[in-house]
Amino acid sequence: MRIKLHTFQAEDAWETVETHWNSPFFFWTRLGVRATPPVPLRVKVLGSVVEESDEGWINIGGASSILLQVVQARGQRGETVRLEFGEEVTEDDEQTR
Repeated sequence: MRIKLHTFQAEDAWETVETHWNSPFFFWTRLGVRATPPVPLRVKVLGSVVEESDEGWINIGGASSILLQVVQARGQRGETVRLEFGEEVTEDDEQTR
């Protein structure tokens, strides 16, 4: 697991918190990203949103990570979030939390 802190610079604007790329030999590998406190997250590939979540967690990886995935978060200016990058998150994981 890897942990990263991000402090928002703008009010309610999408900010890049991570970029992710997988080798074509490991494109199926997926990672979970959790934000504490929960903030909206999204994944963009080639300028298009491919995944979005308002629940504070999202999975990255898969076939589109061969190109380059940009993970973005939206929050209030000055707010700091803790981002955890680790195992893929499933709906069952979230229900037990």
